[in-house]
Amino acid sequence: MLYPSFSAYQRRLRKDAVLPDGFEVGVGSLEFVPPERPNGGVQKMNLGLIRMLQPTASFAGVFSRNAFPGWPIVVGRELLESSQIQGVLVNNRVANVGVEGGLEASWRLSEFCSEIFGDSAPYFPSSTGVIGWALPLKEIEAALTDLKGNMSTGLILEFAKAIMTTDSWPKVRSHDCGAGRILGIAKGAGMVEPNMATALAFILTDVDFPRDVGRRIFLEVVDGSFNRISIDGETSTSDSVFLLSSCLHSYPGNDEFRNALMEVSFNLAEDVVRNGEGCAHVIRVSVAGASNTAEAHRLARAVANAPLSKLAIRGNDPNVGRILQSLGAECGRLGIGINPKKLELGIGGRTVFRNGAFHLGKKMEEFLHSYLKDSELPIPPHGWPIHEKKVEIEIALNMGMASASVIASDLSEEYVKINSDYRT
Repeated sequence: MLYPSFSAYQRRLRKDAVLPDGFEVGVGSLEFVPPERPNGGVQKMNLGLIRMLQPTASFAGVFSRNAFPGWPIVVGRELLESSQIQGVLVNNRVANVGVEGGLEASWRLSEFCSEIFGDSAPYFPSSTGVIGWALPLKEIEAALTDLKGNMSTGLILEFAKAIMTTDSWPKVRSHDCGAGRILGIAKGAGMVEPNMATALAFILTDVDFPRDVGRRIFLEVVDGSFNRISIDGETSTSDSVFLLSSCLHSYPGNDEFRNALMEVSFNLAEDVVRNGEGCAHVIRVSVAGASNTAEAHRLARAVANAPLSKLAIRGNDPNVGRILQSLGAECGRLGIGINPKKLELGIGGRTVFRNGAFHLGKKMEEFLHSYLKDSELPIPPHGWPIHEKKVEIEIALNMGMASASVIASDLSEEYVKINSDYRT
């Protein structure tokens, strides 16, 4: 899809951003001076609150497998065992990771949201931002009190904007599901190498899914969408994806629910990559003919994360040998024997390696350069994705029946710039 202007992208966003029945959202902001960096000046924090008009027992969450999780993850895992949930509170700027009193702060904010709205069920806390800073509790509580009278049942677009950090644009997707809808938003542009989900994602529906069945399907969907992307090979301490239902419409059955949930989740996951820090190309690496799915996934991810391959694509340089070497290196690490005579490598629908040899030349080089150039996104970004094109890399091992794909970004000078002065 092409978006020739911001208004064109905005029209699609607003269409997708209509809240499902039974939800309201609000956004607020505050200023604070972090005690960990008092000379850094006043910092701004945004808050976003998702609230269901009635508490729900139909909810799910999947969290980072990082062995050093943020305190909101610790609280979230415990809240998964609750009988009901009322919503989610999100803040940017401070991740609440590795700080003294951080666990108590996350619990306090969950309880405070219930107090100011008079709710009987708790809220999931969710934080993103700088690791090592403490949450400014007093300032957040004051902002939440003001937020109570400014909730809306209309669009979630301002919420999607409020939770951004280094994101360049909001990410919103939706899909019909039976008599109801599924709506998803996400933030995240760096520290993305998910081992569960990625960054922060919130999926809302008014379809009344059975809790146990919905959680099982949700894990399948997360594995096939958010777990199949990468930006920089870094697994965040705060990765979380939530699924909440207001239960106002009947369940259409497992297949329809799964398909609609996958449509929303997959598109959101791809949006995260397209908005990756310094991303100039979205890349899909597909591996077919592997012995098993895990092997295919591992090989696809190795190629997608290889720095030299990323850099070649960033420069629109058809240096296909870098792709082949990254595949061979991972096969060597895993002890996978590849028959070069069976291996096929294609880029943009053109075969560049077959029968044990490269098939290159002037015309192929010109095509590959033009193909990469046509798939390029501007750096710095315009403030919206001008298109949704991908660089397609297709690898056929011809050793089995399993396949998998990974969607990733290239590696640019802008990524280095963003992350070398992230706090300054």
